[in-house]
Amino acid sequence: MFGLLKNRSAVKGRIGLSFDRDRISIAVVMREANQLLLDRCEVLPIDPQGGVEAAAAAVRGANLPRLAVSAVLRAEDYQLALVEAPDVPPAELRAAMRWRLKDAIDFRVEDAVIDVFDVPAQNRGTQGRMMYAVAARRAGVDRCASALVSVPAFDVVDVPELCLRNLASGMPEAAGGIALLYLSESTATVILVRGTTFYFARQMNLGANQLDSGGIVLELQRSLDYYERHFDQPPITRIAISPGGARAQALAEELNRDTGFIVTELDLNSLLRCATPVGLEAQGACLLAVGAAMREERRSL
Repeated sequence: MFGLLKNRSAVKGRIGLSFDRDRISIAVVMREANQLLLDRCEVLPIDPQGGVEAAAAAVRGANLPRLAVSAVLRAEDYQLALVEAPDVPPAELRAAMRWRLKDAIDFRVEDAVIDVFDVPAQNRGTQGRMMYAVAARRAGVDRCASALVSVPAFDVVDVPELCLRNLASGMPEAAGGIALLYLSESTATVILVRGTTFYFARQMNLGANQLDSGGIVLELQRSLDYYERHFDQPPITRIAISPGGARAQALAEELNRDTGFIVTELDLNSLLRCATPVGLEAQGACLLAVGAAMREERRSL
């Protein structure tokens, strides 16, 4: 997403890091003969009062291998918007998109770091070429950079939706289209992919009382309806739910019972070759870090 180094060489693996107030999740994914090996998956506790300094100290003590590093922005540090692309040359796209986003985000566009990524052409009910724009709070990007100041190979700041795309695309069912529903403490995010192609994302704020399962199901159905209306693709009938304990299990059971979807829970032990089996709690905590570590280099827009 937000590349920090201009010269990047191909590497045999990548590290993914995701940050919360009281922990850092680490994943190391190695590429071996077209196979992905989850070599390391762990959570480091940090002092929530320690700020960036505590995170930086934890990273220094983590004994990370010398691999490229992706850091994942927290949900409150960015906004994702589906907008019509400005009719400008590619080199001017990000600058032009900045002004298009002025009324689409809830913070000053002057304080944003902007990046964009394509979605397939929408053939029904839209005008012009659509694309996703990411507006990241500069303070959030700077916080990641400060926490990783001791890591010379830190080269990408990523967003959860693209980390989830990496995970969903690695599932065998993705060839026919799949919806991945990710549940965190404060948000629920659904992304729709077919093969390795990202089509759509929707983020739902759970709020203090948390959106109930019925509300999540409704938003999921709206996302699938949007996909069917706007893209010339067969309907998506498979849903994967991120590992998340009792809440994820209950939602999977409800979807299986009340809908015609084929619903499964994502399991990193089946998705990747794992150096050691990964328990459900660690999977839930490290999922975005694993998705970030699965990142492949793609040509920039």
